[in-house]
Amino acid sequence: MPSFDHELQVRLFHNHPDLAPRMLRDTVGFPVPAYARAELGCSDHTKLKPTPFKSDNVIVLYDDTGAKRLAIITEVQLRKADDKLYSWPLYAATVWQIVKCPVKLMVLCPDAATERWARTPITFEFEGATLTPAVIGPSNTPEIKDPDQARELPELAVLSAAAHGDKAEVLKAAEAALDSVPEDTRLIYNDFILSKLNVAARRMWEDLMTTGTYEWQSDFARKYVSQGRELGLVEKQREVILQLLDERGIAMSPDARARVNACDDLDQLEVWFHRAITATGIDEVFD
Repeated sequence: MPSFDHELQVRLFHNHPDLAPRMLRDTVGFPVPAYARAELGCSDHTKLKPTPFKSDNVIVLYDDTGAKRLAIITEVQLRKADDKLYSWPLYAATVWQIVKCPVKLMVLCPDAATERWARTPITFEFEGATLTPAVIGPSNTPEIKDPDQARELPELAVLSAAAHGDKAEVLKAAEAALDSVPEDTRLIYNDFILSKLNVAARRMWEDLMTTGTYEWQSDFARKYVSQGRELGLVEKQREVILQLLDERGIAMSPDARARVNACDDLDQLEVWFHRAITATGIDEVFD
C-alpha cells in the first residue's frame, strides 16, 4: 500500500501540473520547450491485463496552438527498487505511443542513496537505446526562500521545506506558501513538512508560528495556534519527546514510553520536552 510520503508527493504534481516542467527546467536543466499550459495525462500504461503498469503522474505540455510539446512522467521513488529499471522504460515507451510527442521521465528521491541509484542510465537495448531519468533529490532540490516565489508555486516550497527545513528562511517561505492554498490541502502539506523535519527544525517551525517570531502573522499561523490541539499537536509533541530521548541515547523503559504516549496535557509535554534537552536519565525528565 502506498505510504503517506509517496501519495503526498504524487498529489503535489496532481494539484499543480506546472511543478513538473518548472523543476525539470530550473532544477535539472532539461531544455523544456516553450508551452502555454500543462495538463495531467493518463498515467495508466497497462498493455496486458494480468500485469498493470501505472506511473505516479503524467503531465503533458501544450503550446498556444494546442499542439503537444512534451510529456513528463513523474515518479516518486522512496527507496531503491530494481524492478523499476524494467518498468520505467515501458512507461516512457507507452506514453510516447499514446501522446505521440517527446517524453521525459523525472524521479523524486528522498535521500542521497536512492538519488544515486536512480541516476544510473538504463540500457534496455543491447548496446543501444538508453533511458536516463531526470532525478530530483537532496543534492539539487532548490531552497525556496522568497515568500512571493513560494506563493506562486506552493508545491515547490513544500518540497524545499522537506529537504532544507533546517533553514529559517526556507520555513518562512513555506509558511507563506501554505497560506495560499485551500485549508484541506494546507493541513496535509503541513503534516508532510513536519514529518520531514528533525527535532530541532520541527521545534523551530512550531515556535516560529506560535510565538510570531519573524512576524509570521498569516491566517495559517493563527489557525495553527488556535486549532493546535485539534490538528494533533499533542500527538506530535509526544513523538518529538520520544525522538529526542532516542537521539540523545536516554534509555526508556516500556512504562516510560507508555507514560509519554498516554499524556494528553500539552503543557506537561512542553515541560518534559525542555527537560529532555539536558536530562542525563529518564528520571530527570519526569521529576
